[in-house]
Amino acid sequence: MNNVELVKKFYILFGKQDKSFLELCDDSIEWTVMKNMPNGGTHVGKKNVFDGYFPKLFAKFAEFHVVTDEFIETGNRVIVLGTYKITSKSGKKFDAPFVHIYTIQDGKIVKFRQYSDTVEIQNAAK
Repeated sequence: MNNVELVKKFYILFGKQDKSFLELCDDSIEWTVMKNMPNGGTHVGKKNVFDGYFPKLFAKFAEFHVVTDEFIETGNRVIVLGTYKITSKSGKKFDAPFVHIYTIQDGKIVKFRQYSDTVEIQNAAK
């Protein structure tokens, strides 16, 4: 499986809440989101990322979906362009464009960095 296929598989499995996405990640994965995101900053390790960061993030919204548009491979990195489709708890809908950068090493995701419109995401969290 090439790096783009690995990242696409990660999105599919994660979106279906199929825990086998964890097998695609290194045990000490570094997950960095913009500091103005809810619970922003860098989270290290599968447990901190997937049992800590994500449940706290998703608890702030009625719905939070990721729509990917483009995958660009460069060396051991995959850059993903897309849009977060968010529904606030009050029912308002928000779109926030994003760029995700994955670093792959030995067939595993070792690093994730996110760049997004945090103002829209904060508005959706209100």
